[in-house]
Parts: sequence; C-alpha cells; structure tokens
Amino acid sequence: MTFDESTDATGVFRNAKIFRLGADLAVLIWDLPPSLPATTKCLLSMDRSPVPLVSMMLPLGDGRQRMFWAMRPEKQPVSVGICTEHGSTAETIVMQPARMLAPLDVEALFADLAPDARIKFVNNLLTVWRSAFRIASDHLFNMVVEDALHALVPEPQSASIVCQIAQGRHLIETAINPDLGDITAIYAIGTASITRMAVRLVLGRNAKNSLQSCHFIAEAPSPSPPFLIVLLSKNGVAIRQLSEGGPRYPSLQSWWGKNPEAVELREMIVRQLAALPESGAATAIDLQVRAPLATSRIAKSSMHPSGEVDLALALDGGLLAGGWFHAPSSAFAGIDYVKEDGTAVPLDGNSYEFPAWAQGKDEKSKTDVTGFVAWVPLSESPGPLLQPRFQMRLASGAVRPLIPTPQPFDPATQRNHLLRAVPPQHAVDGAFRTILAPALQDIERRLGKTIEVDSTKDYSLPKSAPLVSIVVPLYKVLDFLRFQLSGMATDPWLAANAEVIYVLDSPEIQDETEHMLGGLHLLHGLPMKLVVMNRNGGYARACNAGARFARGAILVMLNSDVVPCAPGWLQVLSRELLENGKLGAVGPKLIFEDGSLQHAGLYFGRDQRGIWLNHHFHKGMPGDYAPAQHARDVPGVTGACLVARRDTYERVGGFTEDYVIGDYEDSDLCLKIRRLGLRIAYEPAACLYHFERRSIRRSQDYMRGVASQYNSWLHTQRWEDDITELMANQFGKDRGRPVAKGVRTRERNAA
Repeated sequence: MTFDESTDATGVFRNAKIFRLGADLAVLIWDLPPSLPATTKCLLSMDRSPVPLVSMMLPLGDGRQRMFWAMRPEKQPVSVGICTEHGSTAETIVMQPARMLAPLDVEALFADLAPDARIKFVNNLLTVWRSAFRIASDHLFNMVVEDALHALVPEPQSASIVCQIAQGRHLIETAINPDLGDITAIYAIGTASITRMAVRLVLGRNAKNSLQSCHFIAEAPSPSPPFLIVLLSKNGVAIRQLSEGGPRYPSLQSWWGKNPEAVELREMIVRQLAALPESGAATAIDLQVRAPLATSRIAKSSMHPSGEVDLALALDGGLLAGGWFHAPSSAFAGIDYVKEDGTAVPLDGNSYEFPAWAQGKDEKSKTDVTGFVAWVPLSESPGPLLQPRFQMRLASGAVRPLIPTPQPFDPATQRNHLLRAVPPQHAVDGAFRTILAPALQDIERRLGKTIEVDSTKDYSLPKSAPLVSIVVPLYKVLDFLRFQLSGMATDPWLAANAEVIYVLDSPEIQDETEHMLGGLHLLHGLPMKLVVMNRNGGYARACNAGARFARGAILVMLNSDVVPCAPGWLQVLSRELLENGKLGAVGPKLIFEDGSLQHAGLYFGRDQRGIWLNHHFHKGMPGDYAPAQHARDVPGVTGACLVARRDTYERVGGFTEDYVIGDYEDSDLCLKIRRLGLRIAYEPAACLYHFERRSIRRSQDYMRGVASQYNSWLHTQRWEDDITELMANQFGKDRGRPVAKGVRTRERNAA
C-alpha cells in the first residue's frame, strides 16, 4: 500500500485540540514542538484522571511525533495540562463535554501522518480503542472508522458473498497481497456496528496478478453494501468493499457439490458448522456424506512405496489414524496428516507398527505389509471431519495424496472401528499408552454425553422404600428373564423386602421387554421398575442409571443371566452387610448349569506381559468342592452378583464408566471400596446359577476387537500398586487354597 507523501504539513495540530470521537468519547491531539526530542514522554495533568485513558504516539512525515489521548470527558468543562516527563507544562487546554466538541476530521489528521502511522491509527481504532471503550455500536465512532478506512483506500477492492453457511454467517471471497502476511484480525464494518470475526481463513496456494485468493466466514445478520471488511496483519491492512448483488450460490449445498477440489475450504466450513448450536454438526456430516472427496490410496507394488489410510477418526483431542504401508525401497520417507492450513504433521512421531496384510490384485490374494496406528494430538478439534487428508512423503520430497473413505462420526461406531485397528495379538502397551488409550478415552467421554434415561415404567412399586433394590441391566438377551424373575418371586423374604429395577440398555427391544415384564408382573406381582436408556452405553452406565432410581438401603447388582438356585440367597447376603459395618461388598457362590463352580471369589494374576487379569477361585471345580464352601475375605467379587450398601456404592461413585463395553468394572468397584478401608467377602451359603457372558457374546465388537485387552491394560494402569500390595501380602498364597493369609474364615454349608 502506498500513499502520496508530497502533501505539506498543515500545522493543524501544532496547538493541542480536542475532537469528538464518539457519542461520549473525545480525543486530544497534539504535535510535539520541534524544541522537544521525538522521544519525549508526555502526560496529561487533570484534577481527576479519566478511566480508561488510552494514549499513543505516531510519527509525522517530517520525522516529528503526534500524541493522541482518548478518554470520556467530564460533563462540565475541565482544564487539561500537557506535561513533559520532566514535569514542565507544555500547553494547557480546556476540555468541553463530548456533545460540544467538533467531530474529528480524519482527512486533516492523515495529511501530516507518515504512511505507516495512518495504518497504525486505523489498527488502534479497531483494536485498542474499540476494546477499551466498548463502543462497537457507537454510530459516531463507526463514522470515524469508515472515514479513516476511506482515507486510507478511497476505492477499496471488492469482496463477494459466495453463499450463506448458516443464519447470520456467509462465506466471503476476495484476494489479498501475499506480502500482507499472517492475518491477525478480521473486522466487519457496517453502518450500525463493528464486528470482530473469528480469524479463520483459507488462502489460495497460487497467486494470480500478485494476489492470492482468500476465503473467510463473515458473521453478520445480513451483510450487504455499504459493508467494509478489514483484514489486519503485522505487515499492514487490507480493506475490502462488499460488492453489490446477492450470493453467487443459492445454498451451501449447491456450492459444496460444485467445488469438490476446495478441500481446505471445505474443512474450514466443517469446523465452523461444528461450532454452531443445534444442527450445525449434522449439516456438516450430511454435506460430506452426500458429496465426499474422492478416496486415494497407492496400490501395492513390489518396486515402489505403497500405502493406505483406512482409519481416520477426528476426535475432540486429536486424530487417530490407521492403515498400512509397504516400503520395498529407500524411497519411502513416511506418512503425514495434512491439516486445514496445509501444514503436514508426520505420523511416525507417535505411532505403533505391526505385521499386517493388504488385499492383492484379486480378492483372494493377500500380501504382507506393515500396519500402523498413530495418534496426533490437536490443540483444536477439526470438528465432524469425515475425510481427514494424508499424504505419503517420499525421500525425494515429493508427496502423494492418501484420502480415506468417509469415516463414522457417531462415537459408538467410532469405538467399534477403533477396536479393530490393531489385531488382538498386537494389542500391547506400546499401542495403548499414547495412541489407542487417548482416542478411546476421547470417544468414551463423547459417548457418555449422549446417553441418558429415555423413559421409566413402574409395576406396582409401593410408596414405602424397600430394604433392597436389585438392579438388572438388560442387553439384547431376554432368554433367562422369566426364570430369573420366577426365582425371585417365589422367594418369600425377597418378595417382601426387595424391588427389582430392570435397565434396558438396548432400547430397540423396548416393546418386547415391556410386554414380557407386564405378563410376568401379572403372574407374580413382584414390585418392579423398567428404566429404558436412549441408547446402548455399556454395563457400567446401565448399572449406575439403575442405582440412581434405587430406594433400598442395600444394592444388588445382578446380571440378567444369573438365576437363583433356591430361596434365601438375598436374605443371607443382606444379613452379612447389615451385621458387619466393616464389610463393603459381598458376593455369592455362582455355578454353571452343569453344577460346576463359576465363581467363589475373585483374585488377580499377571499374564506374560505383566498385565493383571481377573480370575475366579476354583472355577470349573465341582460345586461341592470343599475349599469353595468356606466364607472368607477375597480380593474382589464378580459384578454378576455383587451386593453392597447403597451409601458405600454412592461414596465411591458407583461403577467406573470408562471401561469399554463391559469388563473389569466389578474388580474396579471392589478396589475402590477397599480404599475406603472396607472388606470384600465371599459367601457360599448363597448360591445362584450363572449362564456366563450370554449377552456380551452378542457384541461382536467385544469378541473380535481389543476391548478386553484394553480394559485389562487400563485396569492395571489404574490399580497396579493396590493390586501388587494386595496379592503380595493379604492374598499371597496359592490362589487354589481355601484360606488366604491373615483372613478370618467361617465354616458354612453351601446352599
């Protein structure tokens, strides 16, 4: 930007003068006399100093300096002295109230200012002064800003509206000089207000006629001429006039479908839409699904590098990427994630590699490649971006694009994809610690925010609170519901003292479940409540939701595939808790349908990788196996049937909800209860059948993926010290023996 510097100094501000800058705002302007050094510091002397008081010094074309003080004047005239840093008064002037002052003549002001000073003046008007006095909607101040902009550039270049992104937001297109550098702020100047917009823009890669294209989002209810846009940078300012006429495209959908090559701009729009309330994210997802980018992979070759990114989940805290590459020569240098601004982030900074295979030339052929997963932390979420971009980087410096197919954005589906990112045999600490774990935790947080109770239905619940609340999560499998409910209804003590809370974690079978429970209630009359979740959230969330509706002093967490062998089991377990305040939780003997032992208490043992796994005492032994007939303290009990006082359950926050799908929450709960100084006990006098894992087997993502390995890894990370001390000291002997070291035992007959 150049200015005519031939204008002679007018001398208008040789004496201090005060002008109106806004409705109640004034600016005092004074040129330092030649007798004072240009570096002289000047201050105002007043009876009462205004707050705020903002000053600046700008150079004149002849090398001298001009001082500015902006303030809100008093309502009565006051004397103002201009003093040097040495204390001498250089000049005195009377400041009138703002309404009595003449408006600032920007043209006269700019006549003597150096070109850079004019830009700095505009910059300060929009940034420091506007912010300090909070006058974005001051009509007089807006006029001063507009006068200053037109004095800088009498005929601004044009900017045009491309399309409306959302209500009050429009995509604007213009061109700027690359020498302007990084844009630090964008302002929309209208007749009624000045709006600072988010600095989110996309610049074209190739300059034409010394200008490069520039797109950004204007946040204004209805941008229309006269409408100025100001782009500020450390190197200068660009002023644009919004052109006459409406948007070039009738809708965002129309623009999106006709501009598939504008990948950086599309990504910016996705991020902008994600920040909008209500349907912004849904709109962004719909656009990407309807008109996705063309996918790109490099086919397997025996001579040249090849690869594919088939997993690319854009999450709140970062990006999880996975795929494969084949590097038969030294030409391969790596794979990068390409950010919205074109910056390339190498994936090998935080990646895990493992042996894998890729599809060959035909459907039946497979070839060996190197699989990988990588986590790229991001300071700002890319929003619901379904096709993050990647590139293969060659040693020569050349790059080749790698674009995945559209990825899922629903957190449950994202989790399912992630659980298949690494083969189970390669799901080790190196894959979890800095890669899969951050991604899974991110997804679980988002998933948890989407889960809530959708509805409830009561079946003859009495007004008075029962002694016991039995919480039973239901997921897809209702096979044992009638047997379980019949076993409870024919238990006189249970029927008199307990309520049953069924939590349906698969709402798609709500009608079937309500119909079955309604019939069983008519048959047995047992008080019940049905809690229906809005979507599947996993075992822990379902149990915690049910516990929030529980009214009993004692809580029973009972799996839907656990069926009483005989009456009396609940009375035995409840008595243990009521009689012993040091007991935190208790679990019964569980047997398989063939009578063999499934659970006689839970203990921990390390696998070959050092991960603590949950094991059950005497599992597979006959149900009357003598060592399993002893009531005793144990490290933990299974969540298939876990009984605790409700206040204890609430003190520890219930089940921890960040284990995936359902596993290790029970031992986690027991360890939390132990930290309160309470004991965990096994009571064989209570016995139930357990048709183990019938419902979790319906979850293909759990059985085929790495969920179990992740849960055991997370459990170990969280409880390493506690478990090590527990198993080395209190339960350090042979886990097959009936008596643990230092543990009180009581002989009981098994039920």
